[in-house]
Amino acid sequence: MVFVYGFCNGNSLAACREYNLRFPNRTVPDSRVFASIYNKLREIGAILSSHISSERANEQNVVEVESILQSVERGPTTSTRRISALIGVPHKRVWRALPQHGLYPFHLQMVQRLEEGDEARRLDLCLWVIANRRLIPFILFTD
Repeated sequence: MVFVYGFCNGNSLAACREYNLRFPNRTVPDSRVFASIYNKLREIGAILSSHISSERANEQNVVEVESILQSVERGPTTSTRRISALIGVPHKRVWRALPQHGLYPFHLQMVQRLEEGDEARRLDLCLWVIANRRLIPFILFTD
């Protein structure tokens, strides 16, 4: 992009047209992008990508992951939102860190359990279904 911008003598609109001619299968950036990238290169001396992380960011990431794992170890039933609030990192980061270390952010919750008297109620339901067979196509059966 910088080359095309220079080739067009700093004319952003001409750079868009030239870019489209040279790279017809690519999306043509807005004309302001050409000038912005050129100015950033001139001011800083490099075009920094947001995808390239610095050593400091990596170190911070390692510290965050260690904190997340320690929190889970201290309290395995603690929610990811609570861990996020305690450590001070975004909830998504906590959610993404767990599977990378063989942990999964959910809790098994038993919602159905047979208790005394359930057998009689189950029998009553079966008899009711037999008496109302026309409703069977509307019942969703699961495991």
